[in-house]
Amino acid sequence: MPNNSKPDQPQSYEDTLRNFILLTLPWLSFQREMLEIAKNNITDPSHVKSTENFTLRQLQALIMILDRSGTRRNLFDQDFEKRVEDAYKEIFPKLTSASVQFIKQF
Repeated sequence: MPNNSKPDQPQSYEDTLRNFILLTLPWLSFQREMLEIAKNNITDPSHVKSTENFTLRQLQALIMILDRSGTRRNLFDQDFEKRVEDAYKEIFPKLTSASVQFIKQF
């Protein structure tokens, strides 16, 4: 009686699904750990300033990418970047509070 099964290849859809789930488990575990790190960075006052600076610099980089020539940025007054930074510093605590509450739900 010939044996047609090959141990290295999936036998059915269920086996393929099982293998996919097994591959995603480490990724899900990694994401759970990253959420905990993000929550600690947001709630720890010593890390808030670095997180705030990082996101503000990302916003500035995005603006520079979208407006390479600077023509649209030059339409605003000289205080525009300072006003954006001040508004961001006002909004950031509210955003972090909402983020922590969202993370705690999971």
